[in-house]
Amino acid sequence: MNIFGLEISLRRKSAVLTTNEVLRRLEMINELASGIVVTPETCMQSPTVQAIVQAISRRIATLPVTVQRVSERNGRKITERLPNHPVAKLLSAPNDWQTRVTYWLDATSWLVRYGNFYAFKARGQTGPIRRLVPLVPSNVQVEQDPETLDVKYRVALGNGNYQEYPANQIHHCRGPARDGVKGDSPVMDVAEAIALEIAAEKMGAAVFGNGAQPGIIFKFSEGSAGFKTDEERAKFVEDFQNAYTRRGRHRALLLPKGIDLAQQISIDNEKAQFLATRQYQRTVIAGAFGVPPHMVGDLSKGTFNNVEQQSLDFTLNVVLPYVRIFEAAMERDLLTTEDRAQGIRIRFNLEGALRGDFKTRQEGLKIQREMGVINANEWRELEGLNPISEDDGGETY
Repeated sequence: MNIFGLEISLRRKSAVLTTNEVLRRLEMINELASGIVVTPETCMQSPTVQAIVQAISRRIATLPVTVQRVSERNGRKITERLPNHPVAKLLSAPNDWQTRVTYWLDATSWLVRYGNFYAFKARGQTGPIRRLVPLVPSNVQVEQDPETLDVKYRVALGNGNYQEYPANQIHHCRGPARDGVKGDSPVMDVAEAIALEIAAEKMGAAVFGNGAQPGIIFKFSEGSAGFKTDEERAKFVEDFQNAYTRRGRHRALLLPKGIDLAQQISIDNEKAQFLATRQYQRTVIAGAFGVPPHMVGDLSKGTFNNVEQQSLDFTLNVVLPYVRIFEAAMERDLLTTEDRAQGIRIRFNLEGALRGDFKTRQEGLKIQREMGVINANEWRELEGLNPISEDDGGETY
């Protein structure tokens, strides 16, 4: 049996494992020192990871993606969009149940959390790819033949069976891989940091969910024989919690005869470094993903002057690498050999995101133009525009 990509045997020597026992064993595999289970699925309980995944996936999902043909004319690069190319039509409607936006939201979320994104390339009887069917990364195993070095994909199906696919039937986007085949999960690499933030979140929820009331210790009065049975003790504690916690936490308290209030257990948040821990973990996790702190809500060092620059850095250093991963994988898996020979490529349009400080950029290009460093066509090429004719001054310095 395969669950989350792990082979699990349900039988042992004397009995059969229940489903709960199997799930508990899976939790123990991923349980960390903090007692929190962190996986690419449960990591979204971390507010910082949630913010990171949302920031990256939403940015990429809103970028236009086009199929282009790059050629030359008079020594200048010409970019021609191909909206009627089969891949352009495929990317505008990847399948029957996802829009273009939701497809990229899911694809980016999986790539960020798992380090991999897989999609089955569904074809008709003949012709180009008709649909891209996303596959949950935890259901896919990547195997490499030790002799031929060919890669194949083993996919767990809903009925408990497996289906093997050769590499030419799977669209695979991945990040860095220690084995050179399957991408490593950034979440699992920094699981302890994520677990600590989740633990702090749960601790805060437990404290404030009880009205920030500390724990209470009871003691028996002098001469009291205490509870006769464990059941009596358990019932007293349960009745007290039901009556005095949550909505009843500020009501008057009347203890039974023979039981006194010994002390209240207080928690000094300053000594526990509760707030400092939460802020520090947010910074650590953001740094592990290369995301500027202000993108995860940390504005402690943000100003009106540097937030714009940090947003541009976020696009250049975080979004752009993921975009390039998707582009390279699509050109390999979706384009034919003839397409690539003709200079056809797939590109996300990052012009708007990368040119946040448009005025400064244009002022710099204007200085170069006036000093004769570039001509009009070189300026236009840097801006992604097609050249003008030489008669109109396109080649004049």
